[in-house]
Amino acid sequence: MRFNLDVPVEKRSLKAKDAIRLDLEFPPPMEAREAQADWQARSGAVLASLKPGRMAGPVKLTLLYEERAGRRDLEHLIRPVVALIVRHALIDSDHRATLREVHAGWAAVRGLRVTIEPAREFYAL
Repeated sequence: MRFNLDVPVEKRSLKAKDAIRLDLEFPPPMEAREAQADWQARSGAVLASLKPGRMAGPVKLTLLYEERAGRRDLEHLIRPVVALIVRHALIDSDHRATLREVHAGWAAVRGLRVTIEPAREFYAL
């Protein structure tokens, strides 16, 4: 049995995405290692089911966290999210050539809202 593998292929460039927007659970404190691992696994499953794609090149990351009672430092909440999006290949790396801006703040959202956008032109290398 012979198969003809001559298939016409249209070659075209992929359109750049405007942004990737994700709603995730609020991450646990960095000190709670077991809770961090559980959050990473649950969030990874959400990313696998959503298949949000990948943002190539320099990016701007916006993280909006739910206002909650108690003391929380934003600096401790940023790192696990960056690790998650790099591990699941939503961005190339957390190197400064790729991750050009990180904006984090408290907002009226549920859990965590992550937005990954292309960086502005004056950041392009």
